[in-house]
Amino acid sequence: MTTQVHVQSESIRQPVVPGASDTIGLSATRMALRLLGRVSPEKAGRLVNHMAFRPSRLPMPSRYEYLLDSVDGYTQLQHGAYIIPVYSWGNGPVILGVHGWSGAGIQFGAWITPLVDAGYRVVLFDAPAHGRAQGERTDLFDMAEVVAKVAASVGEIHGILSHSMGSLAAARAIADGLQAGYLLMLAPPLSLRSVMDHLGRQLGLSAEVLAVHLRLMEEQFGPSVWDKLDMESLSRALTQRGLVVLDQDDSSIEPAQSERVHSGWVQGDILRTRGLGHHRILRSPLVLDKVLQDLARTELH
Repeated sequence: MTTQVHVQSESIRQPVVPGASDTIGLSATRMALRLLGRVSPEKAGRLVNHMAFRPSRLPMPSRYEYLLDSVDGYTQLQHGAYIIPVYSWGNGPVILGVHGWSGAGIQFGAWITPLVDAGYRVVLFDAPAHGRAQGERTDLFDMAEVVAKVAASVGEIHGILSHSMGSLAAARAIADGLQAGYLLMLAPPLSLRSVMDHLGRQLGLSAEVLAVHLRLMEEQFGPSVWDKLDMESLSRALTQRGLVVLDQDDSSIEPAQSERVHSGWVQGDILRTRGLGHHRILRSPLVLDKVLQDLARTELH
């Protein structure tokens, strides 16, 4: 099933990686890496590798900050040495939100009241080194583990809402055994490798410098890192009903990548929008209405 929607355009941030804003400081970083790369691609690549696992914190307060004052439940989970905050609203089948890189759970704030009014319990959390969670470094495997840990703490998961690189973490958690009846992926990237290629372009890295970073990733996670975080492979294994939403004006994740994610997902629908970019898609009433309809038709498991 394919749905086409057009909405008014709005300026959006230019990210280094999905969710990170393009600032004067970023321009300085590009220049420094370019100069260092000419002298020593190895040192520049190691610096990129160090930076790649340090997400930016979402600027606070967010537009939905007030909702944190009305939570029905708040718990803290221990993940390694770090504390992970978990928030919940409402009662009923659980809808779990998985934010993207440099994001935070409260980015799903627009979903809370409509879902609670529809009879669901909304559970949001901040991944390590994100939002109000402790830590300075994390990675997608780490985030996938936290998704599974939060899910285990709240019981059966009726549906998962995921955004950007959070979609990779959610899909990895499902591949590792997490059960969920429905999965929403907002602007999912094709793979971790595509995200790294995007990072290289945004930072103006030479092929030699990027190769060092990729080599270090394989040394840390193993050569299978690219296969384990490849959404084409992960989506083919999905048995859940669900939805991929992409926006034609998304400059963080190329819409063609999200199209390919959908193409391998037998039970997945697709919703195409225009003018929402990478972040307004998180609070689109059109997307919310479509997901509410889908959830109502999804059987509890």
